[in-house]
Amino acid sequence: VPDIYKAMIDGEANASVELTPNMAGPAFDALEKYKKDGTMPEKLTLTKSTLYLPDTAKEELEKKKNMGY
Repeated sequence: VPDIYKAMIDGEANASVELTPNMAGPAFDALEKYKKDGTMPEKLTLTKSTLYLPDTAKEELEKKKNMGY
């Protein structure tokens, strides 16, 4: 993960998108509702995603450098 921030700092990348891995909860909720009473789930479930740009790459690298990547 830190490599993308280094690439943005070096001008080798324009952006990075961090997608949330938290889809299990909404998926199980939809499955339970469907099994209970046949309620069809929403066609689209939105979760938080974050766009990182080069102007904040140094700050983000500093925040994430000790996260064990």
